[in-house]
Amino acid sequence: MLSGEDMLQRLLATFGRIEGVQAAAVVDVDMNEIATFLTPDLKDVDVSNGLQNILREAGRVATASGIEKPEQIWMESDDGNSIIAPLSGGFSLYVSSREGSNIGRLRHEIRVRAPVIEDLMR
Repeated sequence: MLSGEDMLQRLLATFGRIEGVQAAAVVDVDMNEIATFLTPDLKDVDVSNGLQNILREAGRVATASGIEKPEQIWMESDDGNSIIAPLSGGFSLYVSSREGSNIGRLRHEIRVRAPVIEDLMR
């Protein structure tokens, strides 16, 4: 039987089946990586670098705008996309892709997988 950590690792690896995805990670409130999927060319990259600042700024913008807590924070560029989804318990899901990937599909896949990841984190 697989442990919750093994199941989480396998679930993150399914992001790798989506064209262009190069990284997926779950980090805790202190930005420690809980589980990651990285393509071989990114094996030495610290995906949590800078996430805390992005989450803090998104929270400030949401408060200033009078909207609820963000469901997803996404950045799109010619070189690729990054999406951060705050999860319950202070965890966050991060997914990064190369240029040409479909950000709409990534956003959908994150929305579908987030509740499962939250269940595994309990």
